[in-house]
Amino acid sequence: MRTVGIVCEYNPFHNGHLNHMRRAMAQPDGEYVVCVLSSDFLQRGEPAILPKNLRAETAVRNGADLVFELPNVFSCSSAEYYASSALLMMDRLGIVDSLVFGSENHDIKILKEIAGILVDEPDEYRGLLRQNLSSGISFARARALALSAYSGNPAMKDVIEGSNNILGIEYIKAIIKNGLPIKPVSVPRIASAYKDEDITGKFPSATAIRRSIFQNGLESVRDFLPPPAYSIMENFYSQGIGYIGAEMLKDAIYYRIASLSPGELCEYPGVSEGLENRLKSELSPSSSLEDYIERCATKRYPKTRISRTLMHILLDLKSGEADAIRKAGPLYARLLAASKRGMDLVPILEKNARIPVFTSLRPFHDIARPSWKKLLDRETKASDIYSVAAGLPSGRDYTMKFNVL
Repeated sequence: MRTVGIVCEYNPFHNGHLNHMRRAMAQPDGEYVVCVLSSDFLQRGEPAILPKNLRAETAVRNGADLVFELPNVFSCSSAEYYASSALLMMDRLGIVDSLVFGSENHDIKILKEIAGILVDEPDEYRGLLRQNLSSGISFARARALALSAYSGNPAMKDVIEGSNNILGIEYIKAIIKNGLPIKPVSVPRIASAYKDEDITGKFPSATAIRRSIFQNGLESVRDFLPPPAYSIMENFYSQGIGYIGAEMLKDAIYYRIASLSPGELCEYPGVSEGLENRLKSELSPSSSLEDYIERCATKRYPKTRISRTLMHILLDLKSGEADAIRKAGPLYARLLAASKRGMDLVPILEKNARIPVFTSLRPFHDIARPSWKKLLDRETKASDIYSVAAGLPSGRDYTMKFNVL
């Protein structure tokens, strides 16, 4: 059976995602679509606007066949760890032939060339990178300039600065570094740039869609979501739950920052070189979380990195534990939802998977090895924090039902 993989967040699932799904299904390996979906906390350091089980349902109702959870420890991490953990899960499932991702630059050749340089890190490239960093510019900009200079290709500078290009390059790096038998396939991204905050055109970004929902309500984005996706969101929010966003975590995050000493803050990923003092000094209970992140950000510490750091502090995920978990990679795979035809893949999954696969948490937790339980307990803790902040019942990971749609 031919199977394509998609790494996704679907925050929320919009028409650009539907286009990507259909392009994936049109690939030579696109007989089945397997999604690895971020859990409740996402790569850029924010809570998802919909719980993971509902985003998984949305994916299936729009064409996916199997949707697996990427646990919070992996999903709320740098692009490198996010991409590598998702690819390792796909490989360990043993059923994914190719990975289909969207990119601003539809040239898989140059993406592979960049990935190859970043994996090998030749001495000349590393020297150029150090030189650029010493001038005080951000790491992302320093890397882009070093790649361009090392390769002699000015176009590389622009390619490495595209949000989806960056993830695509990280996917390819993971494939190269780990020798994974998964073919990377790039398709054009048609939605507006990820960072675009305003609704423009037929395919606005997920960021713009969320902002419009927060400011103008769900009805304001009806035309930009596939009907099944809109219906699931409408049903969820008709229960009187407030729109889920980072601001709902503000008080909890401020309490954590206030209660920890600068030395204790240094134990969390991303906190170094004085950031611990900045996090303390910029704390103001009257400011929004967005303003706080803006004040803490610098060239060396961009807003996305600050956001992720705050989520690590909130979830009490310290550097040592995070490094150990990420080094081991995904040790199990939870199947959140499946299509009826996707269930045809289950016998092959049972035969090929090199990690345990489960659909119900409680019976799996009872028999899990200690290393699995450590990751499982991390996930349930994060889900409970998300649930309580969003006004949902705690213990949701144990009551969540696996759906065949």
